[in-house]
Amino acid sequence: MDLLHEQYFDAAMETDPNLRYNKVKKVFENLLAIPSRLLPIIVDIFISVIEKPGAKHAFESAFINSTTTSINLEKLKQIKSIPCLIIWGEKDNLIPIDHIHKFGQILKDAKLLVIADAGHSPFIEKTAIVYQKLLTFLFDNK
Repeated sequence: MDLLHEQYFDAAMETDPNLRYNKVKKVFENLLAIPSRLLPIIVDIFISVIEKPGAKHAFESAFINSTTTSINLEKLKQIKSIPCLIIWGEKDNLIPIDHIHKFGQILKDAKLLVIADAGHSPFIEKTAIVYQKLLTFLFDNK
């Protein structure tokens, strides 16, 4: 596991409210292509959600699974006929962009969309673009 993954996990599990906000803010800034795009409300929302009963356990389970388990490309074949839109930030430094091509190799009918100048959270950095692409995809596939 790399440093950014460790910092992300540590920030989510932090119990001291004085430390938690700054840790989450720093990690989220590192996930974006341009750190100044991070709105304080995003940090506040994450913290309010992670404080809910069972949320830390759910986060930990999902985090461990996603950082220790490889994508099962054979299982993806089971859903290859379902319309799907895969959105990736061009400058994602948490999950390398080459992963989008792995999905595309199996899900041949999937629409692959790389959002320019966005990091791990294109829906935060390029909200309007992602929203429009989602709407177009959903209307084209009804």
